[in-house]
Formats: sequence, C-alpha cells, structure tokens
Amino acid sequence: MRRLAALRQRLLDLELDGLVVTSPENIRYLSGFTGSLGYLVIAGDAAEILGDSRYWLQMEAEAPAFRLMPSGPSHGLWALVAERIKALGLRRVGFESQHLTFDQHQRLSSALPPEPTLVATASLVEELRIVKEPEEVELLRAVASIAGRAFDRVRAAIRPGLRERDVAFLLEQTFRELGADGPAFETIVAAGERGALPHGRASDRVIQRGDMVVVDFGATAAGYHSDTTRTIVVGEPTPEQARVIEAVRQAQLASMALMKPGETADAVDRRAREALAGEEHAYGHGLGHGIGLQVHERPYLSPTDHTALRTGMVITNEPGIYVPDWGGVRLEEMVLITDTGPEVLTSASWEIGVG
Repeated sequence: MRRLAALRQRLLDLELDGLVVTSPENIRYLSGFTGSLGYLVIAGDAAEILGDSRYWLQMEAEAPAFRLMPSGPSHGLWALVAERIKALGLRRVGFESQHLTFDQHQRLSSALPPEPTLVATASLVEELRIVKEPEEVELLRAVASIAGRAFDRVRAAIRPGLRERDVAFLLEQTFRELGADGPAFETIVAAGERGALPHGRASDRVIQRGDMVVVDFGATAAGYHSDTTRTIVVGEPTPEQARVIEAVRQAQLASMALMKPGETADAVDRRAREALAGEEHAYGHGLGHGIGLQVHERPYLSPTDHTALRTGMVITNEPGIYVPDWGGVRLEEMVLITDTGPEVLTSASWEIGVG
C-alpha cells in the first residue's frame, strides 16, 4: 500500500521503530476505517488497528490491510496499545503530538516499561495528505459540485424577509438532497453590517432589500469536504457594493494566477494583499488553506507558510474586505494545482444580484 510505504520511509528517516496514529482523519487516510474510536500501530512490516467490540466488524470490512487487535471495553485501549508496542519490540515510538492529549499520553506512558521511548512527532501523515491522489481529487470535485448546485438552487429563493438561519438551513438541507452526508462546517450567512464578521454565524437577523450577504458554505461526502464563499446583494448593488466586490475578485484572480507548481504559499498570499493595498479594511486572515479529509489542512496561504506548491494540491483562495458598520465581501474558490496552472473546482454561480 503506497500510503503505508511512504509513511514507513518517513519513520526510517526519523529513526523511529513505529508510530501510534490517533488522529481520526489520519486513521481513515491510512487504513480506510471511518469509525469514531480506534488507533493504529504501524512498524516495520506490522500494520495493526486496535478497537473495542463496537467497531470490530467495521474495522474488518473497512481496513482489510490491517491486522485487527481487539480490546475489551474502550477504556482498555491504551493498555492494549502499550501491549502491542511491547510485543512488537519497539524502542523508539512516535506519537502524534498535535492529536494526543496530555491525559492520553500519561495513560500510555504509565502502561509502558521504561525502555520504550515515546517520541513526539508532528504532521508525519499530514505531509503525505498535502498532495491529493487522483481519486481524492475526484471526491473533492464531486463534493464541490454538490455544494455549488445546492447554492445555485437556494440563491434563487433568497429574498427580503428570510432570516440568515433560514438560508443556512435551506443550504444544508439541499446538500443532503443532492447526495452529501451533510455540511462540512457550520454554514456562515452574514447580512448587511454583519458581513464585517469573517466568521459570522447565521443568526435571526432578517435579510432586507439592499443587504449585501456573505454566504460561506461547504458539504461533506465520503469523508471529503468542500468550502466556497459567495457574496450577493439582495436587489441592485450600489456603486460602492459593486466596487468592493470587484476589488476582491481582482485580488483573487491576481493571486490565483500564481497558484502553480514551484510558487510558494506565502508568495500567493502576498500577491492578493498587494492587489488590495489601497483598501483600508482588507482581510487580516490567511488567503487560503488546503482542504481534503479536513476543512482546514496544510498548506496554508499565509505570510508564514513557505511551502512550495505542487501538482495535486487542493487549496482555497478567499480574500475579503470587512468594513465595520457597513458589511463585508469574501469570495472563495477551491483550486487544484496542475502542471498547466490552477484549476477551479468550485462551480457556484457568480451572479451578484438576487431577489
């Protein structure tokens, strides 16, 4: 299995005998198991999945390449992890420091004799997940299509008198009708002055004619997520609304043109900020993020991420302008990095006016 082989090479490079995997997304990526509780122990030729009786049949079905090591009750899982570390003769064992809690680390270390050393690791599996395999790209393309079609259906129903939460509910309902498992995150609908809140939760605020509305939405299916943002105006946009939306769009296009192999994440972020240099209330958040089994994953389009972009990465691009007491604009696309340049995976309508 390619993913396990790549991980084992990383363990060799770090002089680790094995790795305990606890992140649900990383467990799914490596084994296929989609349940909510289970752990992997990977070492040399060993690939084991540990779980309690609620998941034994599911583990056998979803993770056939892994040897099932059944535990008793779930509270005995850490003792079983320790037992497998000892049985496999592992001396330097990595653990996922970004996912293992202090309490879990204490329970595992207390069940081990002094000889095995637990070594903190960070992002070993996440580094493998940065570049998507062709089948992952197709899953992302499919879930982005579901979300886009749902938005196009719901945007036609947006009118004065609806609440923000009504729009969010309609979107999430339509995701499921079109085949998604549900929303990828809590849908953001922020109308009028509330658009200045980059992560404004959908509220009871009633949408009025003339409102500019930021809608940030995503669906999830087969474990993969989408993320799209559109800004619309209920009625005819004012000249200032149209100007700000166009300024954000041009910053997005300018930075998206850099999203190709060899460019760095921070350079793409910088290009968007340069394009909005004259805007007093330009965005303060990162320009974008990787997306896949998690909504936010590496790499990040930000001033501090110098990752070189590679073919197969899928990254969002979402500049914005947020003006207190006036409103906000954000536009977001999911972008696939290809040998020939950026390919936009999101398909939601760009039409501004509704209602």
